Amino acid sequence: MDIRKIEGSNPDAGGRPVSVKDLLERLNENLEFKKKRQETASDAKKWKLPFKWKGKAKAANKAIDRVLVFYLNIKGELEPPMVQPLYSGNMVIIRHKPYEVDPRAFWTLKIGMKQYKLLIIKEIDRRPVSNLDYTEIKRRGDSTDSDEFLIKAALRAQTSTLGGKSTKMIVILLVLAVVGAGIYYFMKS
Repeated sequence: MDIRKIEGSNPDAGGRPVSVKDLLERLNENLEFKKKRQETASDAKKWKLPFKWKGKAKAANKAIDRVLVFYLNIKGELEPPMVQPLYSGNMVIIRHKPYEVDPRAFWTLKIGMKQYKLLIIKEIDRRPVSNLDYTEIKRRGDSTDSDEFLIKAALRAQTSTLGGKSTKMIVILLVLAVVGAGIYYFMKS
């Protein structure tokens, strides 16, 4: 890691010099984060798409006037994907209910080296699920972009409280073991 790239560590760039202690803490945090990421990557199993779903994705890609639809019903369940015909180029009908099709609302499903286009439709909404309302969400303040630092702060607080409790328990157990060994020694003689 280049020390000049750490925020505030380059006095030539107008920042104040950073102490060696701060640099060591940042390097330690980076190492811990890398270890946790590697552990997660080694433990996580990739989810495989069922063969029936792959077949439907291939069938939808072959036909120009058909689209693969993931349907979220009113009970909150994801129904198996279905290949639906497009009516007049911008409408899909599922269970006698019309849904709008916006080309910008298509999602890409990557299976191996192939990519398949699909729509995610909620039963209660006429428009498909998409990221088209990103600016509105950001303006409203519901965007998850700024949540990263909150999560990091919460994890740090959680690990610091857990570390304090565990060290206290270890100290108490050691004291009890020493007292028990002393009583045993004096009772034996």
